[in-house]
Amino acid sequence: MYGSIGNAFVGTATPYYVEQGHFYLESNNVKDGQINHNSEVFINDEFYEKQKDKWLRTGDMVMVQSGHVGHAAVIPEELDNTAAHALIMFRNPKEEIEPYFLNYEYQTDKAKKKIENITTGNTIKHILASDMQEFVVDVPKYEEQKVIADYFRNLDHLITLHLRKQDKRKKGSKNT
Repeated sequence: MYGSIGNAFVGTATPYYVEQGHFYLESNNVKDGQINHNSEVFINDEFYEKQKDKWLRTGDMVMVQSGHVGHAAVIPEELDNTAAHALIMFRNPKEEIEPYFLNYEYQTDKAKKKIENITTGNTIKHILASDMQEFVVDVPKYEEQKVIADYFRNLDHLITLHLRKQDKRKKGSKNT
């Protein structure tokens, strides 16, 4: 489905870390179908520019390839032109695809089992980009993908709102 399924930068990036610079997407930022900013790393301009041919665009997908393999997320608009480290990148769709649908597809038990079957490594699990090029998923017509993805995105949004409301209530009760 994608013209390009390959690796983001793999290697030592720590010499290029800076206090303020370009956000550098790493595997610990990708969990449960979403991108989080629980921990952030920034890289300098020089290293960022060297990654230009691998910058992620809005709608691209990434997947964790080592550790918690198989966790995926879609690149949102605010992360357009982001550089990434040690992630599998799904770029340049060959056909019309709703990336959020595919992201939810990778969250299913069926897909997780299939991914688990192609991982390697005993201590630290690992998956290859070349294996994901051969990975087959069930994909309905684009219109159906869109409806399904929108449904789950709205559901995720509602859950997030309710969790925030719950957190505020908990914090409020502790202050009284």
